[in-house]
Amino acid sequence: MTLPWHLDILGLPAHADEIAVRRAYAAAVRKIDPATDPDAFQRLRHAYEAARAWCEQMDTTVATSGEAPALTASSTTGGAVDKPSPEESPSLPVDYTVTLAWRFAADVGAHRAEGIPRMLDDILVELRTQYIDAPGQFEEHLIDLVGLQRIAHRSEVFAAAETRFHWDEVGHLAALGERGRWIESVLSQREAWLSLAPDRQRAWLELFARAETHLDKALIRHWPEIAKLNERFPAWLSLHLSGETLQAWHAAFDAQSASARDVFMKIAAPETAYLPAQAVAEREREQQRSTSRLAAFLVLAVVIGFVNLAIQGWPRSRATSMTSPLEASLPPDTPRQCVELYTQLNSPDAFEGKRADEIDTLKARAHRCQRAGHWHAQTAR
Repeated sequence: MTLPWHLDILGLPAHADEIAVRRAYAAAVRKIDPATDPDAFQRLRHAYEAARAWCEQMDTTVATSGEAPALTASSTTGGAVDKPSPEESPSLPVDYTVTLAWRFAADVGAHRAEGIPRMLDDILVELRTQYIDAPGQFEEHLIDLVGLQRIAHRSEVFAAAETRFHWDEVGHLAALGERGRWIESVLSQREAWLSLAPDRQRAWLELFARAETHLDKALIRHWPEIAKLNERFPAWLSLHLSGETLQAWHAAFDAQSASARDVFMKIAAPETAYLPAQAVAEREREQQRSTSRLAAFLVLAVVIGFVNLAIQGWPRSRATSMTSPLEASLPPDTPRQCVELYTQLNSPDAFEGKRADEIDTLKARAHRCQRAGHWHAQTAR
């Protein structure tokens, strides 16, 4: 017995419930680009709607009769799956919110980023005229478009959707499941990003914009910085750089010579560039305080050194200042000569009959012997 065509396309068994259908569809839609393969997207969407209808029918049948509905496809001995041609596929309408989501993506790509809030407001006005779940379903499609990088100006789209869908409410994000967890990671990483130095933010955002337009050779040397940013802010960075750009950037860097890569690593932004600006400022203030303390210590040490030097050199400088030019011109006296001079001048008439210059010379010698500690009488032996 073969599976219904819609379950086969989604890769589901006959007993699959609606939760399994949603998960299978979410996994399959990520592998299809509606812009390049619209037929495949339409078939997948038809299969999804048909599978949901199948689950509802099965639930209704089981609830009323207690029996599961019979498979509608014809039986084959080989177990092959009947896949209807597009003409034979049931004519199921494509989800209106999907159509709006892709129309919004096309409008975003065709217009400037400044018009995104207005375009999103127009979409939401239109959605409120539809069924009650339409805004929520559109929100999920929009998150997928941003997260899968299927829409231009992702950072601007995220910012506009954040306020309109109240992504700052924790309870609301929890209800979105995996999509809500991805939004939480973006918001958390954005807070960390905004704590960086503003000049660093501006410089890196300019690099992102240039790389998305054209990955020129001048950008290659910045890859070490981009790699670190991608490690710290992968979800936030995905709003600014596509996966293809990151891969191309990395490949272009690896294609450089080893010496060139080493140079690029050395001239990259320092580690402090990836720290919060407040932490960097506090670190700089602490370094300044340490430098000031060291400078004060050195000044104090120099002052103490000069004081010690002045104190130690004072007797010598005093002695030098007391030395007359005449003393400096005389040859030094030995201790024995000083004793003899002491004996000579100890007489009352020591200077009698001597000229004035001779008397000055004797006095100068006596002063010098006295300072040297040799001015005394001859000691008895």
